[in-house]
Amino acid sequence: MTTPFTYLTIAAVGNCGKTTIARHVLAPANGAVLSLETHSRTDDESESLDQDSLSARLFAAPPEGQVLDIGVGDTVSALDALRLVARQDPSLPQRLRIVVPLLTDGKSVAGLRWLFTQMPERLRPAVRAIWNRVRPEEESSQRDGDVVRAARAVIRQGSGRLCAPALHESPLFDPAHPLVRGRGSLEAVACITDTEIRSAPLVDMPALLAGRDAAQSALSDCHEVFSAINE
Repeated sequence: MTTPFTYLTIAAVGNCGKTTIARHVLAPANGAVLSLETHSRTDDESESLDQDSLSARLFAAPPEGQVLDIGVGDTVSALDALRLVARQDPSLPQRLRIVVPLLTDGKSVAGLRWLFTQMPERLRPAVRAIWNRVRPEEESSQRDGDVVRAARAVIRQGSGRLCAPALHESPLFDPAHPLVRGRGSLEAVACITDTEIRSAPLVDMPALLAGRDAAQSALSDCHEVFSAINE
């Protein structure tokens, strides 16, 4: 089922999981990921955008929704495009979700604070911050840590929303993982059948069972985060 939102993944620091969220949380319901990453283009699976085409995409409001993934080197250009379109289109805040991944190292929280200062005030309620790469065994201890408290304060001051479900760490989010590479997608790994596992060599069965279980857990996380972003 598609959704009418334009989803824009953005962050002021690199390697925090924007593309993971774009591909695994947002794209399954909205089709291909469109990427603005002119400074360090390393991926050939996403359609490339420039600043002008990003502005056009933000303005277009396709009824089926869209996913726009912003490379960290193009954050300033993306913010310029957001400011331009926000001045021209009063409907933008209602149909936009600005998705910002957060890590518990604190740098991404400082980056979120900077993003709020650069963003038009009326777009700030569209921000959805997501804790990413959280280890389940550490989640309870991190919940009341200094970084989490700082993030809550930044979100509250900026009028955005900190989504409650976290995206837990999973090696299956990496397209180079052998199971994902062999089957083409995380969804395909989650759908490995009992018949396939039983017919596999005994030495391969544990990896198939563990991989299917991990993929199903990762997909469940993605669905919960997606629902929270849309609220």
